[in-house]
Amino acid sequence: MTDSPQTLTLRLPSLQLSDAPPVLRPYAPGLDGLRALAVTAVVIYHVNPEWLPGGFLGVDVFFGLSGYLITDLLLAERRRRGRIDLRGFWLRRARRLLPALAAVLLTATAAATVFRPDRLASAADSLLSGATFTNNWWQIATDASYFASFGPPPLFQHLWTLSVEEQFYLLWPPVLLALLRFVPRRSIRAALLLASAVASMTAMALLYEPGVDPSRVYFGTDTHIFPMLTGAALALLRPSTGLLPNRTGPTRTMRPADIAGAAGLVVLAVLAYTLSEKDDSLYPGGFALAALATGAAVLASAQPLGPLATLLGTPPLRWIGKRSYGIYLWHLPLISIATPDRMTPADAPLNAITAAVTSVGLAALSYRWLEQPIRRSGFRATARTLRLALTSGATRTRGTVLGARAAVGCVTTVVLVASCGLATTPDGAGSASAQIEAGQRSLNSAPPAQPSAPPERTPKNSASPTQPAVPAGKVSAIGDSVMVAAAPALKSKFPGIHIDAKVSRQLSVASKEVNVLKQRGALGDTVIIDLGSNGTGGESDLQAAIGAIGPGKRIVLVTSHAPAPWQDSVNQAIKSVAARHHHVAVADWDKAITGHDDLLADDGVHPGPAGAKIYAETIASALATLPAGRR
Repeated sequence: MTDSPQTLTLRLPSLQLSDAPPVLRPYAPGLDGLRALAVTAVVIYHVNPEWLPGGFLGVDVFFGLSGYLITDLLLAERRRRGRIDLRGFWLRRARRLLPALAAVLLTATAAATVFRPDRLASAADSLLSGATFTNNWWQIATDASYFASFGPPPLFQHLWTLSVEEQFYLLWPPVLLALLRFVPRRSIRAALLLASAVASMTAMALLYEPGVDPSRVYFGTDTHIFPMLTGAALALLRPSTGLLPNRTGPTRTMRPADIAGAAGLVVLAVLAYTLSEKDDSLYPGGFALAALATGAAVLASAQPLGPLATLLGTPPLRWIGKRSYGIYLWHLPLISIATPDRMTPADAPLNAITAAVTSVGLAALSYRWLEQPIRRSGFRATARTLRLALTSGATRTRGTVLGARAAVGCVTTVVLVASCGLATTPDGAGSASAQIEAGQRSLNSAPPAQPSAPPERTPKNSASPTQPAVPAGKVSAIGDSVMVAAAPALKSKFPGIHIDAKVSRQLSVASKEVNVLKQRGALGDTVIIDLGSNGTGGESDLQAAIGAIGPGKRIVLVTSHAPAPWQDSVNQAIKSVAARHHHVAVADWDKAITGHDDLLADDGVHPGPAGAKIYAETIASALATLPAGRR
């Protein structure tokens, strides 16, 4: 996600430990062009995933670039100086990453304080993890979902990528030093890296569960480090100094590297347009293919001359690529703030597009006035220059002093507003994450004791519409995050209920989950299924689940209430399948909650405490219409 280190110097200094000629690291504008394509894909995905379903693969392109360029930089330093200065490397990374990150965190927090204070509840916890580059593990620990969010995106959800990269920057240089010292052959070093990449891919494959939210394997450093390792192996095999041409002018001849790079770009484009996060083939096959395609594109783009590098090195792409780090940092907080409550960016495309365009402007300002000065001069020298600029005198023009004072005033104001916002952050009780967390705590707590003598089912014609009868026998429920949020109300309504619910679980795994409960002996006489909120699945999946449950059981299918294009089709499938079976009823949650948005969380999907009571009552009402099950 960061600018390539190869842009720091165009020509390495000639300080040598031998009589070898100076080592050249030519500037490769094609890499900036590749970075521009990657950030564009990510931004489009965040504006509207339907426009580019696999746009998130742009992150993997950044990962591959980082692996190659960081390794190449370290190898070039060792060739030039005979050693690698780890302290200097980490300081350069801090100069590159921290200024823009701090500006985004403070400015976005201040803007949210003014315009969207309700967004701060989820953002406050992200600030510390984002600033310490542990955001990916924090999101894993809190069961955050990258793919299955409703409503505006979290302000700082995208910071997980910086965490993965910074962890790589911290751990990889010492490992590389060990490899250079103890493994003499370059090919063996590369083989060890590729073996590690395969191990990471294997971890992704083993931890991925079809039909379950893939965010754990997407966020994890252990399961998503392989693009960087692949790029690092490529740098060991083909460092940039080995790509220097024998001629000085551009060539139109397609070399093997150009052909491979063009093929890699085609593969990445096809993957971005055809795959989505719901495709099982992504984990890890699609991601592995993207890593290999990125490697081919990086190698071709790093060529100082050549048709593909020349095409990618055109001025507009180069301009965007140099500012891609800032664009990535700014775009999601701005999209989040621009998106109205209970809507996704796709529901307000003009707002999202405006925010995305604005992020380019802010990234340009940050690049010119913040990032480049600190990158060139360092933190102390930049602070000293600013302090001198604030001091009026004969050597300081009035414009310089006023500009410096205005900058300091703006920074001070932003810091104060952001601090006030964090100090007065709402408790977030109405947020979707808070409802899900409360439901998860309820699920983790000891269930109430099953009544020793459950009440008999109230006859159908005497069931009260407001207080439906509690069904006799054991009740099992299979659901997604909506059911998690409603868990306290379900446990209160159905004492002894067994709830098996996970965030972002999909309808396509319903029959599998039924069989798991059967094997555990936890499948009740009454089975509730609510798996329509995440889009994947239809009538065939519902039929398979009913078949797996078997005869003699009462089944309730819960309709979906979500601002998503699949809601109507999923609900129609639920009603159609239920009509074919006398022992299956529909709990029309969508109908029951429509018009009561105030009883839902801030995403308009997950029920709050009062909404959860309606959810449980709706299910009980549906159960009251069914004949008694087998005892």
